[in-house]
Amino acid sequence: MRVVNWNIERRGPHTWQAASLVSEIQSLDPDLVFLTEGHHDSLNQLGGFTLDHPGYGAGHKSESERLVLLWSSSAWELIPLPQNVQSTGGAIFGKTTSDGHAVYCLCICIPWHMCPTVKADGKVVPWAQHKLFLKELAPLLHELQHTHAPLIVAGDFNRRVPRCWGPIESFDLLTDAFDGLNIVTSNTLQPENAATIDHIAISATLTPKTVKSLSAIDPERQRPRSDHFGVLADIEVI
Repeated sequence: MRVVNWNIERRGPHTWQAASLVSEIQSLDPDLVFLTEGHHDSLNQLGGFTLDHPGYGAGHKSESERLVLLWSSSAWELIPLPQNVQSTGGAIFGKTTSDGHAVYCLCICIPWHMCPTVKADGKVVPWAQHKLFLKELAPLLHELQHTHAPLIVAGDFNRRVPRCWGPIESFDLLTDAFDGLNIVTSNTLQPENAATIDHIAISATLTPKTVKSLSAIDPERQRPRSDHFGVLADIEVI
């Protein structure tokens, strides 16, 4: 199954940036798409089936904004998540079919380190919302690995793996949350020759065949269409 994960920087479907990104995603013929910082209609061009959630509401400018979206060429079964998970970050969970196999998909957006939702003396508390979400996410991921397999968790982690900056404490929370899952987008990805903060993690019943980066630069305009490059992984069921 082919999985694409991209953060489209809140670009509305009417913008050339979003049109360019979605056109490329469509050309890749994915089975599953994990989209962050998008809009309700972002993936309509692909046909298929979409689940989405607005997330914890850190400054949406439009009612159509969705922090997390899941797309599949097959129908979804929406699976409810704990309210504390969805209220502290971005998360949507569903079951679909790909390559003849049932697969569980969790799209997440971990709040960035300067998320303005937690303040002290009027100033943002760095990493506070990031850590709060990871503390809620960890028990969920530990449970899902044992009850919902094969499992793919992907989205914007707002953290490079392995750690190259930021506090050790918050990275330890990430490590604990994803214990038992294989983050296949760790280290430097080609052809960008760069580390990503947008990751794809898989359970032990899955194995990666291909993992690569997708350029943020529009090939015709030679201009950035997002402040994130995308990632692609071809995955097989063991």
